[in-house]
Amino acid sequence: MQTLSIGELAERSGVASQAIRFYEKEKLMPAPQRTDANYRRYPLDAVARLQFIVHAKQWGFTLEEIRELLILQDANGDRAQAKRIAGEKLHKIREQIRHLSRIEAVLSKTLNECAGEGPMQEGCPIVEAIAEKAE
Repeated sequence: MQTLSIGELAERSGVASQAIRFYEKEKLMPAPQRTDANYRRYPLDAVARLQFIVHAKQWGFTLEEIRELLILQDANGDRAQAKRIAGEKLHKIREQIRHLSRIEAVLSKTLNECAGEGPMQEGCPIVEAIAEKAE
C-alpha cells in the first residue's frame, strides 16, 4: 500500500505539517503508521480527510463539531446526528448574521454622522456608539 510522508501529505493537501500534527493530537486525524525510524506514514485517503477538515473549518464548524462529524463518518453513523450538528451550526450562523447586521447598521449610521474633522474631545459618534455598546 502506498503511503505518504508528512511532507508529501502537507504538499498534496495544502495543510502545513504543523497543522497535521495538531489535528492528530486533537484526534481529527488517526494516528499514522510509523516506520522503524519513527517517521509518520499516512494512507492516501488522509488527503481527503484533511480537505474535509479544512472545508468544515471554512464553513465555521468548530474542531469539536468536525470531530463529531468525522466519528459519524468513520463509524458509518446515523445521518440524523449529522443533520442535528448542521442544524445547530446553521442556527448559530444565523444568530451571528443578525448580530453583525445590527453592528453594520450602527457603524454605517455613525460613519454618516461623523464629520471626520476636528478634535476628538468635541465628540465622535463612532467612539460614542462603541462606548454605548460596551456598557
